Amino acid sequence: MMKELDIFKQRYSCRNFKNEKLNPQDLKNILEVARLSPSSLGLEPWRFLVAQDEKKKEELSQICNHQNHVKNCSALIIILSRLDFLDYFEEKLRKRDMEEKEIQKRLDTYMPFLKSLNHEQKIAYAREQAHIALASILYSANALNIASCPIGGFDKTKLDSYLDLDTQKEIATLVVALGYSNDKNLPQKNRFDFDEVVQFL
Repeated sequence: MMKELDIFKQRYSCRNFKNEKLNPQDLKNILEVARLSPSSLGLEPWRFLVAQDEKKKEELSQICNHQNHVKNCSALIIILSRLDFLDYFEEKLRKRDMEEKEIQKRLDTYMPFLKSLNHEQKIAYAREQAHIALASILYSANALNIASCPIGGFDKTKLDSYLDLDTQKEIATLVVALGYSNDKNLPQKNRFDFDEVVQFL
């Protein structure tokens, strides 16, 4: 396991994967970290689809603008954004260890907001949460010495159709390629200096 900030300092977007399957428990652990990701109002508006079959990866690579690392990686995680969170918000809230008074307070506060969202606003809201899960996947993979590459370049309509999604309830938001890196040297990380991006108020 990597230590401390190395998990963040050494992660990069890998496009050169070894032809090697992932350890199943490592993959399960990455997905578990994704599942445990924080989300606004605790809605967890996501699902995770996993593709490891060679034929499926080949088909998905065509949808992902013919990117070779999509078909050559060990596994793909497709992050779906759920749009049906209004349907399960109250039920999920009532499973939490809270007094009825607090539950009712949250329902009175947040239900009007959730009900006010149109379809496009639901998509935007859920997609924001998907990126939190994405970060969990990227860094938990790196902690296990598994390389990753987040992919946003794909035909969204074709991917939703390929996955046979009811797009009134969920849409494909992100794809993550995982595998063991075949790169001999890590690319240099180029970021703005700390003082350029951080200001203490």
